[in-house]
Amino acid sequence: MKKIRLLLCSMLLTGYGAYAQQTPPTNQLREGNHNFTLQWIGWDNPGKVQIKKNKDGNYTVKGEQRDTQNGGFVTIDGVLKVVSPRELTFEGTIQTMDKSLNGGKVCDKTGTYHFLAKGARKYWRLQEMDNCEGNNVVDYVDIFF
Repeated sequence: MKKIRLLLCSMLLTGYGAYAQQTPPTNQLREGNHNFTLQWIGWDNPGKVQIKKNKDGNYTVKGEQRDTQNGGFVTIDGVLKVVSPRELTFEGTIQTMDKSLNGGKVCDKTGTYHFLAKGARKYWRLQEMDNCEGNNVVDYVDIFF
């Protein structure tokens, strides 16, 4: 009993208790609409994705960004798992299309992918960036916090 009291007093003196109460859970995402972009379409008019929590603790994500002038788009449909507040694992399908890339054909990525928020960024960026065209062409697919 003395050890428990000593431990609790130590935690209070070091501020651990206050810090622990202020720290948000690391396995939570904000549900609802999030901005969603592909650099070929632009960051000025983001699309939207809807994120909803599942009973298993993971999240469904579905949405798109469309370029109404040039016909380009990015879509996402699948499940996000929170690895940490700045790292997500995605299982599902991401499709991109820009008429100037990949012969104007859809680039389909289906499987497991990773999103990271590096540095001070306020978005998670898809890490498997290679466009189906190859030739060092990359797609910046971003989900904003």
